[in-house]
Amino acid sequence: MKKIIALAIALAPLSVFAQQITDVNSLTSKLSKIGDTVLVLFISFAIIWIVWSVIRYIMTQDEDRKKRGHDILLGIVGLFVILSIWGLVAILSNTFTTQTNVPRDKFPTVPTPPQI
Repeated sequence: MKKIIALAIALAPLSVFAQQITDVNSLTSKLSKIGDTVLVLFISFAIIWIVWSVIRYIMTQDEDRKKRGHDILLGIVGLFVILSIWGLVAILSNTFTTQTNVPRDKFPTVPTPPQI
């Protein structure tokens, strides 16, 4: 019984979040925010890992570990790939407008031919 009460208390905030999702647009918006948060966490982890690898490389006296310094390079390349993909998606989404509620006066129109 205590486990059920603890689970109910732990999941109580989810009932509040569930009320905000009313249609597909709000669901995709929520998922997009979650994806952005996960991406920021991945980038933060990559930066911390690179810094830790550099500190380990500088502080070690063992030659075998110095030869394994390619971990630092791997981390830098991985971070570059993550940031490049993130930037490419931002450029593409800003270049091609993906709004669904574009006003009708923003559409190009064909002029009507003159009446004879």
